Amino acid sequence: MKMLKISTVLEKSFLVGALLMPHLASAASSAQATPLAQIMAKTVINQPGHFAVYAARSGQAPDVCLNCDDLINAASTMKLFVLDTAYEAFTKGTLHPEATIVVHNHFHSLVGKGSFALEQKEDSYDPLYAQAGKPVPVSELLRVMIQYSSNLATNLMIEKLGVLPIRSVVKAQGLNGVVFGRMIEDFDANDQGIRNQVSARGLGDFLQKLDSGQIVGKAQSQSMIQIMLGQKFNDIIPPGLPAGTPVAHKTGWVDGVRNDAAIVTLPDGKRYILVVLTSGLPDEQAGIRVLNTLSHQAYEYFLK
Repeated sequence: MKMLKISTVLEKSFLVGALLMPHLASAASSAQATPLAQIMAKTVINQPGHFAVYAARSGQAPDVCLNCDDLINAASTMKLFVLDTAYEAFTKGTLHPEATIVVHNHFHSLVGKGSFALEQKEDSYDPLYAQAGKPVPVSELLRVMIQYSSNLATNLMIEKLGVLPIRSVVKAQGLNGVVFGRMIEDFDANDQGIRNQVSARGLGDFLQKLDSGQIVGKAQSQSMIQIMLGQKFNDIIPPGLPAGTPVAHKTGWVDGVRNDAAIVTLPDGKRYILVVLTSGLPDEQAGIRVLNTLSHQAYEYFLK
């Protein structure tokens, strides 16, 4: 009789377990399948400042599009479109990578007859200022423009290419959410509302096209990515990744703004696109820590 009771208890326990297992498995599966958009939204909620995120596997629709159509100060991410236009000019034969430009720091405003010079102390690459009056190859200007975020190199290239041609390239490539307005520190133009702005989706779409070889051409796209892999400012997306992870990206910053836009390569060779934009950060270092967390969350999610 005792043995029968034990057997009955075991049978009932088995039945209860069998009934519970699907629910437990479903709960575990649900926890594992928490959408990245939900994870990231929870991360930024109640954080001071404004955050916009685009995250997607290469060639696929975004898993995250958080405030991703908001136009935000592009800061130095706008330099990607100068690079893009330079490669368009290389392909058309209107500019050669080894052509030289004499370094100078005197530029005409986009509006009126005013002119201006860049503040060296506001720039991130001093060596180019020391080369004033000397010719420097276009290829080198493009390299320091992206990898060291040189404002002087940027304005020299914009002057060479022209603001309107850069806008035309952006339009021809169907890059919505990208507003290329003016040179850096053209404050007269800025006062008239002419600014450089991007959305997370706009930058995300650009990087999607770049990764698939659709920006100018496959060889040109790959060459641009190689330059971006040499980025020297790595405080936003890279800290959220394992050491040594290949990241082709461009950062940008001004007061209250910290931006990064990247193509990240996973251990299996697959890639994903991550764009994080901010504005109104009262504490930029605190904002960067939030962005580091978003980067880590994207990596862990796309790694699965």
